[in-house]
Amino acid sequence: MSQELERFKANGFYVAEGLLAEKSITQLLISMKKTVVDQLRCLSAPTEHPDVFSALKALHAADIDRYKKIVGAFWRKEDAFKLAHSERITGFLKEKFGWGDLFLPGGQVILIMAHELKIPNGYFGLVTHQDFPSVQGSLDGVVVWFPLVDVDRDNFPLEIIPGSHKSGLLPMISHGTSTSEVKPECYDSADFIPVEVKAGDVVFMSVFTIHRSSLQGKLGNCRLAVSTRFDNGDEPTFVDRGYPTAYVRSVARDQYYPGFPSQQQVDAVFKTASICEVNR
Repeated sequence: MSQELERFKANGFYVAEGLLAEKSITQLLISMKKTVVDQLRCLSAPTEHPDVFSALKALHAADIDRYKKIVGAFWRKEDAFKLAHSERITGFLKEKFGWGDLFLPGGQVILIMAHELKIPNGYFGLVTHQDFPSVQGSLDGVVVWFPLVDVDRDNFPLEIIPGSHKSGLLPMISHGTSTSEVKPECYDSADFIPVEVKAGDVVFMSVFTIHRSSLQGKLGNCRLAVSTRFDNGDEPTFVDRGYPTAYVRSVARDQYYPGFPSQQQVDAVFKTASICEVNR
C-alpha cells in the first residue's frame, strides 16, 4: 500500500500538492472568462476585465438570471472536463490508490463563492454532508476537489472532519432536491478543519468523509474550484450491484425557445456558395 493511500484510509482525505500544471488551470480560467465576456457583449456591457472574478461581477450586476445560466453552464466546457479527468488525476488513482478500472459516476461541478456573487435564495456553499448518497457507487469512491485559485482560511475553504469516513453512512436531513445534510448530533463542529490549498493542489476525499463549505471569506476574495467523483470498478460490492450511480441521464424534449431556430438562422449557419459560384 502506498503512503498516499495509507494516509487517505486513515484520514478520509489526501492532498496531492502541485499535482496539476499551472498552465492547465490558467487555460480553464481563460476559457471561463471568455464565456462570461461573450455574454457581456450580448448585453452590450463593458467587456474589458482583468480576470474571471471581475467579469463575473459585471455579469452578476447586469443580469442576474443570465449570470445563473452561465455559471450553471461552466461544467459543460471541454476545458473543465479535460482538467477534472486529466491523466495527472486518473494516473494518481491508478498509481497511488491501485485502481485499475475507473468509472465516472457524473459530471464535474464548478464551485464559485464570493460575497459579491451571492444569488438571492441560491447556492452559497454546501451544508455539512457526505457524498455517498449522491453517488451510491463503489464504497471506496473518491471525491476529487481542486481550487483554481489559492484558498486560505479567508477564501471560503473546504472544511473536513478527519476520520469521519470510518463511521460509514450517517443519518441525513433531507432538503428536497438539494444536498442532504448530516444530522448535527452525528458530529462535533469543533472537529472541522479548513483545507488550505494552492492552485495546482488536488484533494482526494472519501465519499463518506463529512465536509462542508466554509462561509468565512473576505470581500474581494473569490473561491473558484472544481469537483468531480470517481468509482472503483473493482470494488466487490460495486461489481455485485451492477455498477450503480445516483446520477440520472435524461433529455429535455420540449423546446427551450419556441420557434427557434428560424429557417433564416439555419440558412446562415449552413450557407454555402451556389453551384454557379463554385464553377466560376
